[in-house]
Formats: sequence, C-alpha cells, structure tokens
Amino acid sequence: MKKKWLMVCMCGLLAISSGKVCLGAEIVTAEKGGQELLDIPDTNSEGVVVVDMATGYTIYEKNIYTSYYPASITKIMTATLTLENCQMDEVVTFSHDAVFTIEPGSCSAYADEGEQLTVEQCLYGLMLISGNDLANGLAEHIAGSMNNFAILMNTKARSLGCINTHFVNAHGLHDDEHYTCAYDMALIGKNAYKNFEMYRELIHTPRYIVPPTNKQPETRYWTNSNRMIIDYEKFYYEDCVGGKTGYTSDAGGTLVSYARINGRIIMCVTLKAHNATGAYEDNTGIFDFVKENADEAYFTKLETIYEENKESLAANEETTTAESNLSEGDNNFQAGSSSNKNEKISFGNIAIKVIILLVTIALIYYIYRRICLYHRKLERRKRRMALKQKRLEEEKKYRNEE
Repeated sequence: MKKKWLMVCMCGLLAISSGKVCLGAEIVTAEKGGQELLDIPDTNSEGVVVVDMATGYTIYEKNIYTSYYPASITKIMTATLTLENCQMDEVVTFSHDAVFTIEPGSCSAYADEGEQLTVEQCLYGLMLISGNDLANGLAEHIAGSMNNFAILMNTKARSLGCINTHFVNAHGLHDDEHYTCAYDMALIGKNAYKNFEMYRELIHTPRYIVPPTNKQPETRYWTNSNRMIIDYEKFYYEDCVGGKTGYTSDAGGTLVSYARINGRIIMCVTLKAHNATGAYEDNTGIFDFVKENADEAYFTKLETIYEENKESLAANEETTTAESNLSEGDNNFQAGSSSNKNEKISFGNIAIKVIILLVTIALIYYIYRRICLYHRKLERRKRRMALKQKRLEEEKKYRNEE
C-alpha cells in the first residue's frame, strides 16, 4: 500500500516538473495573427494545419480545433517525455503487461517479457516502426505504470497550450477517450522539433539496426514506416526532413511531417484521411503547393507581420497563461532577444515553479509520514492482539490444569 501511494505521489511530482508553458504564442492562427492563408485545394484529410516553423504562424488551416483520433502520431508526445526524462543509455526491462496488452496484429517490435533494450533503441523502434510494445515499455520505465504515464502526457499537453487533447495511452491504439486536434498536434510537433536534436535525428533516420539482446539472439533491422523519407517508395519526398505516421480504422490516416521548402522548415499536420495513402497524398501535395505558391515575398510579409505582432501576442498569451494557472516555462520558440519585461515574467514563473515543487515535496513527505504512522499503529495493534490471545490461552490452560 505504501509503495502504491509513493508511486502516485512521485508521478504527480514528475508531471509538474516535466511541463513547460510558453509565454509567447507557439502556433499563431490567422484569427490571432492576421496573416494571409494559402488557398490550398481541398484535402483528403478532415483536419489540417500547415505551419511556418520559424514564426509559428499558420499558412493553411482546416478544421484545426475539431477533435479526431491521432493513432500513432501520439508517439510524438511519448518521445517528447522520454527525451525530457531519460538518458539514452538507460535500460528498459519489458514487463508482461508492456508486451502482451497491445492489440494483436498492431505494430510491434516483438519485445519479449524480461527483454532489455536501451532507451535509445526503444526510441528508434518507437519512431521508425511504431512499436506499441516499446511505447508501453517506455511508459512504465518513466512513470511506473501506463496509467501514470498518461497523466504525464496530459499534463505536458496542457502546459504546451493544447485545448482539445486527451491521452489515455502511450501508443495511440484506439480508445474513445484518446483524441486530439490539428492545432494541438502542431503544438506538440513544433515543441518536439524545436527542442530536441535527438527527435530530429529519429524522424529522419531511414533504417536502424538492433544487435542481439538478453532475450533475442538475432540482429533486428528496422525500416522507417514513413514512406516520405524512404528513397525507393512511391511517396518519397526529397525535401522531407522527417515525420511520424499513424493509422487505425477509427482514426484513418494521420501524419505529422516536416519539409525544407524555400529555405524554411514547414510542418504539416493531417488528421482523418480516408487511409494512409490519402495522408501521404495530402502532405506531399501540400508541400508542392507551398513550394510553388509561397515565394520569398510571401514569407517576407509573414516575417513582417510576425515582428509587428510579437509583443502583443506575447502579452495576450501571458494573460491566458495566468488565467489558466499554468505557471511554468519559458519562451524557447520565439526569435530575437528577450525584453526586460519578459525576463521579469520568466523569473516570476521560475519562482512559482519552485514553490509548486516545494509544496509537492512537502505533500509527498506528509503522506509518507501518515502511512508510516498508520503502519506503526497497525503493528502495535497486532502485538496487543497477539498478547491478549496468548494470555487467554494461558488462562485456559491454567483452568484446565485446575
């Protein structure tokens, strides 16, 4: 009982410490920024957002706040939390639940119960072959259980500013309560790409080799399931610098991809394509359209709008953050140097973060002490009962002797 309570408390502490809240707008929609959107022809996918990564401004939007099932692009969040909380050489040992609770026939690295892989190997398998068992193993390694890891995922999503996202697992297999929207996935995808060099390496790697392990004597060869970066595939896209695919029958085809277009990194998020092929057609078609129609003048204008609106957007985001009681973070994604005002805001947020951390530690210690006291009382009660039983037996024996 004591161990269970301690694990729940530590999960809460980890959730607080892993989150970041950005004081400036991460993804700026046309409604907020006033930028001109591209007139991209209609897509197979029902939810779409295209983002200029340098400014965070959208250049195309379609049903960006509507909820859809994400399927395996969920693993971008799983990778994010892993990169935040783990060293690459840590060893993950796979439990029975991690291996055997995934849906039969779904993507798997075919890890064995008790098998040991490094975090780095798990991440490559997570992002290249979309191993659902690897997602489970990482979740248990980081948070102690898959349920606790889902708490971390939702905490992180809220800290990034997600407004219509709820995760219940680390892999993205279907659950009615596991959903997101294009806007939120753009926040998650932008955060991962901007903050983690390892993430950029993972999504751009075509193949990975896993040497024999303690449970599997054969070398394993993993090929990236993203057909946009495999040079012999139909949907190979030379300018693509990586991405993450997803598909279930309920989610349809989902895809988060990044491409270098006219010297800029453009991110495309598509949800609910009729199938995986439809998602590839949308992403490659959108990138082609951007390449042909968004010239240097378009992005120069976008940069001008960005510079003009930067301060007001930061102020609006600060107000929203305060109202939501989201107190952590910094503005890692905004270009340019910080003003004195933003430095004060960052210092205030650090102070609040420290206070929250101290209060959480105090709460954990209080609960731990209460559990210890309860166990001591229980032990004393057991001893008293044992002594009472012993006296009764002695009295009974004495009467029988008389």
